[in-house]
Amino acid sequence: MIFENLEISGSLRGQGITRPPSGVKADRPSSPEKGSMFLEMTTSGSFDNSFLMVYTGNGNDSGWERIANQSNFGKTSFRFNQIINYSYLAGGYKSSSPWKNVHKTVNSTDQTSHLGELLDYPASYTSGACSRTIFYVWSVNTDGAWKSASNIHGTTTSAVNMMTDTNYAHTAAMDTNITRSDLGTMHKETEMAYLFSGGSATVELFNLTTESLHTAYTLSTINGSDGGSAFSDELYGYGWTSSAGVKLNFSTETFATSPHWSNHSQQKGISSKLGKGYAGNEGSYSGGYNLRRWSNQTDTNIGNVAKPDGNCGEENFTMGQDWQYMLGNYNGVQNNNSWKFTYATDTGTTSVSGLNPAVNAGTSSGHCGWRE
Repeated sequence: MIFENLEISGSLRGQGITRPPSGVKADRPSSPEKGSMFLEMTTSGSFDNSFLMVYTGNGNDSGWERIANQSNFGKTSFRFNQIINYSYLAGGYKSSSPWKNVHKTVNSTDQTSHLGELLDYPASYTSGACSRTIFYVWSVNTDGAWKSASNIHGTTTSAVNMMTDTNYAHTAAMDTNITRSDLGTMHKETEMAYLFSGGSATVELFNLTTESLHTAYTLSTINGSDGGSAFSDELYGYGWTSSAGVKLNFSTETFATSPHWSNHSQQKGISSKLGKGYAGNEGSYSGGYNLRRWSNQTDTNIGNVAKPDGNCGEENFTMGQDWQYMLGNYNGVQNNNSWKFTYATDTGTTSVSGLNPAVNAGTSSGHCGWRE
């Protein structure tokens, strides 16, 4: 992992094809993509006193920044630590039918395809999180029956290997200790996931790297029996139920009472890497027409923006690099509507051919994952 404000210098070495291109300043790539790395040498041919550069398009050095100086122009390491290229939708339901289906969207083309019934059991009113390679879906329905937001589902976790697009074999280590329904998840990048609400005020911490879980916290600030939703930033997680909000400091693993980030637990959250989080401004299971746009630096609403697809809730949201997707929601019926939403402009469109999930008649209240 690349940490902010860490200078990478001295006799820096790489190995094999994993080493970024190197040379003096004049040797930098002429047409780099955002996130490209360059190991810059002070003296040609010598790695001594070299330093790592990343291309962000910001700043006064032709768009290149030293890793050590990245805080000058935003959260460079957080944004480019993982370049998101693929998005996944797991589960969801239509009427009283929950799904085991998993869809995959190629972010470069905005095209969605059906991968098959990759979950061990169907999932409705669920949540999840992803490591770099595995997408975990909590509280799947082991009896195969549909569960509403208020029905306790169970403790079983199902997972997808996003590198092979196949089912990831279940182990007991993946399961939660507490039976939940309609829970929320805050995620510290691809390292940690914090499961809250959905029938319990106790928070469970799932280590996405070691695939291990422990129970350690109690949320006295919100009603744990309610449903939950969240968005996440590099340093903090922002969670809510239908009546209250909570903020999690990832470094200290402490919770504090916070603004009510969204109007309702079914008005879901959108995470970004640009210092902004989004959540539904009005409505409940449907009826949401706008998004509250929150500054992660100041915890203030910096202005509501219109949802590209109005009158909705129970959305399935991805996090992306420069844009994100909504893949299915509820607007009075469970549907396969979709949108593509660009973070920089806070605008989106529902008119992307091939983006909708399509194998089922409708898909709401599933969960999304993503990978490089």
